[in-house]
Amino acid sequence: MEPFTIDPERQWENSVKLLPRFDTYRIAYKYVNSQPIHAFIVVPKQLPNGPRPLLVRFHGGGWTEGTAESSLRPFFLELALKHGAVIITPDYRLRPEHDMADGIDDVRSFWKWIEQEVQRILQNSPLAINLDVRNLLIGGESAGGYHTAQTALLGMTTLPIKVLFVQYPGIDLDSMLQAPDKLGDKAEQNALFDEEVPFSVVEEHLASVAPGTVCARAKFGTRMHLMRSLVQAGKFCDFSGDRAWISPVNSLDMAPKLPPILLYHSKEDEALPWQQTDAWVKKLQALQPDVPLHLAYAETGDHVFDKNYSMAEPWLQEPLEFVQKYWPARDG
Repeated sequence: MEPFTIDPERQWENSVKLLPRFDTYRIAYKYVNSQPIHAFIVVPKQLPNGPRPLLVRFHGGGWTEGTAESSLRPFFLELALKHGAVIITPDYRLRPEHDMADGIDDVRSFWKWIEQEVQRILQNSPLAINLDVRNLLIGGESAGGYHTAQTALLGMTTLPIKVLFVQYPGIDLDSMLQAPDKLGDKAEQNALFDEEVPFSVVEEHLASVAPGTVCARAKFGTRMHLMRSLVQAGKFCDFSGDRAWISPVNSLDMAPKLPPILLYHSKEDEALPWQQTDAWVKKLQALQPDVPLHLAYAETGDHVFDKNYSMAEPWLQEPLEFVQKYWPARDG
């Protein structure tokens, strides 16, 4: 575990103001082709004594870009300060260098590392943190919302999840990957098809990558053309047959009992139509009607409308009240 400096240029304004109150560390949680895939541990400089709750955050980026420690939401940082919680956020392998299943495999490996190693690492470090991994909130935005949901849907961890904090997730891959003209009356705005990108763009990119190179980090805003190219060519993801579980709409069919869920989305989302979330929720309520759920729709705002929200944001009051009913659990 080594000290790491978060680049303020890759954070939103309100997060930049909060980062001086944290220390950050980097550690490899797995190796692929002898190359590390890292998790980042973001720790309040002032922590109370006793076991500290855990907030795990998965980054977004359309499965093709993003870095774990970038674009941290201000309200997650504030939740960590309020409750003396430790934030851990992992990288994972990205498309198109890797298959979707590779990224999911990384998330499974991350949870194994959380369950088996991270408490010892933090306890034996100079920080001497007593991390209570069983006092667990999992959150993530967009593609990170996908990994947040799939963690529970696929039973990736044996730890008791207190609550899922799911932000405008990529949760209905079948609808997301279909061109609007194929959806007929169900067609909604989908930014993945608003600009034609030939598949040759992906082919040229992959030709430039050295064999065996692991890509688990890519700057936000630099590779969405690759996602558009993959989607438009029908080559983003195969979840047919025995790979059906890759789509959360399908993994919901076989999911274990789910924890409380906060799920929100903007009705002006230009990237992932809110109706996809709504359809998934209806299926959830039919299959597991007893799961505590807080579903909220913002009437305005783009895909990442909450990017600079603090806990004081009026729209967030009810969602955060719901989350804090379950996490941190006072009894651990």
